Amino acid sequence: MKVLLIILGVLLLIGMIPVGVMVHYHGEVTVKLVVAFLRIGILPQKPKSRKQLAKEAAKKEKKAAQKKAKKKQQQAQSLIAKPPAPPKPKKTLTDTVSGLVPWAKLGVRFVGEFFHKRLCIRRLKIRAALAGGDPAKLAMSNGKAWEAIGTALPILERAFIIKERKIVVYPDFLASKTDLEAEVYIRLRVGGLVLMVFRYGFRALKILLASKKAAKAKKKAEAAAAKSETESEQEKHTEKVVSA
Repeated sequence: MKVLLIILGVLLLIGMIPVGVMVHYHGEVTVKLVVAFLRIGILPQKPKSRKQLAKEAAKKEKKAAQKKAKKKQQQAQSLIAKPPAPPKPKKTLTDTVSGLVPWAKLGVRFVGEFFHKRLCIRRLKIRAALAGGDPAKLAMSNGKAWEAIGTALPILERAFIIKERKIVVYPDFLASKTDLEAEVYIRLRVGGLVLMVFRYGFRALKILLASKKAAKAKKKAEAAAAKSETESEQEKHTEKVVSA
């Protein structure tokens, strides 16, 4: 019992660990993976050493040799005569669409819950100093920028939970080049994602079993219809023989 409680406690602690991605742009893109208090740099990538480059080249050569050998084997097998496979029954468009509808609904629910409930924008910062020669045009550009922000923000807030937000856009009449700096920190918890995957995985399994059951029932009905049609044809043939 104690071991089970310890395992459950460890799983609970793992589930509470926040995992996120931090993207920063100021001249170049910097991407960091955040796990609890650790920050692991992803971009920009460090230059590869000679050993790493040699290993990659060896892997590529090995894959090319395996691909070549597999192609030769397939060509040798194609020369051997095989009996033709029986034609598979073609599905109608109605059957295909009706089969995809439950999966599409499940996918929409999963994406909606993931982005709106599980994924959280912890920090959204944008600072843009707009540059330009003509003050009138620069003022118009500033107004258009704020108009675009006012249109995009409600859409983002409906789709995501945004904890911290700071957006600053202003005209810089003395600058010769527009200066843009942006930072986005997206985070989710491992436990919530795992529970969500299990829940939707169970729903997907139910859909799969239901579709298999429906296909089996349809196959039985088609077999019964074919059998009854064959029997009726045999009866008609017997009646003709008897009457003759």
